Amino acid sequence: MNAIAEVISGLKAVWGVICFRPDALGRFDNTPSGVARSFLAAAVGFPIYALVLQANLATMTPRPSLAALLPLMICYYVIEWLIWPNVMVGVARRLGRQRFYCRYIAAYNWFALAQMLIMLPYQISMTSGNLPPAPELALVGFVTTLAFGVYEWFIARHGLEIPPRRAVALVVLNLMVGLALLWFKAFQLQL
Repeated sequence: MNAIAEVISGLKAVWGVICFRPDALGRFDNTPSGVARSFLAAAVGFPIYALVLQANLATMTPRPSLAALLPLMICYYVIEWLIWPNVMVGVARRLGRQRFYCRYIAAYNWFALAQMLIMLPYQISMTSGNLPPAPELALVGFVTTLAFGVYEWFIARHGLEIPPRRAVALVVLNLMVGLALLWFKAFQLQL
């Protein structure tokens, strides 16, 4: 399958997830090659990441150089895409769900691309200067985070075929890993 067909296939499967169809998880390839191909989502998402990064840098005073920060930001982008699949190797083993690991990670990766596409207009509007008042902006961010958490729960619940509470625990663990990485990135950028 060529790259374009792979992206279309991945996003079609994600549409089933967005519609909360448990059978949609069966559309993700439950093989190591399926996981490897799902990282195509990272390649497709990189221009979105770079665009949002450039827009965010444009709002900073003094304005940092994109060229100076790009190597570091590329490293963080790669880490962001690799950290959760690596954490999940041990978690899936501990849960006894190794046989579903590939399907889960493939679904997780393709959903990450969908998240980027969904959030792009919001992130660009944040940097445009035409923002709503802070309380409404915070509410939008909270609701979006909550909605994405529900979808991540759905992917964990049906992708790994685990009980609902364990899926909640995975979402919380993923959030903690993401916040730790975000904190570390912010700390490094201040140096």
